[in-house]
Amino acid sequence: MLLNIQPWQKRAETRVFAGFRHILRRTYHLPNGAETDFEIKHEPHAVCVLALTPHNTVLLVQQFRPGPEEILLELPGGGVEPSEDPAQAAARELLEETGYRGELELAGTCWHCAYSTMFKHNFVARNCVKVQEPALDEHEFVRVVEMPLEDFRSHVRGGKMTDVAGAYMGLEKLQLL
Repeated sequence: MLLNIQPWQKRAETRVFAGFRHILRRTYHLPNGAETDFEIKHEPHAVCVLALTPHNTVLLVQQFRPGPEEILLELPGGGVEPSEDPAQAAARELLEETGYRGELELAGTCWHCAYSTMFKHNFVARNCVKVQEPALDEHEFVRVVEMPLEDFRSHVRGGKMTDVAGAYMGLEKLQLL
């Protein structure tokens, strides 16, 4: 039997925690008549960039990630500031984290996860060249890594990064899947 899915009715929303991330508690009235709470990460929009050099290497940032408590190789990226559009944020994050600039193009967008308000804008950058040293924030400690494209495809398939969806969208946009 197929159900006619409708949005749930939100009954209440309260802020549970405000820090680097904000946590909201949302109470919903469910289709079966029950009411239940969900904890939601309230986060701004974000960007990530699959950046290719003229030598067909992918620029990655190696950094410790506190969620999985591991050092990961990831696409450069970060939050979209209130005064920025996503393309500006992508260019800024690429430059700050790697010191490179390139020809940016949107590859696609996606939700971060079912329990977050973050919407991720995934970009590709072609012909990336180094124009300065990275200019990192006080909480960023990264090493820039250039990975051959073939190795990058294997890395993405391995799932040991937080931006797998952005990587696949970028590879598809560049017709490199």
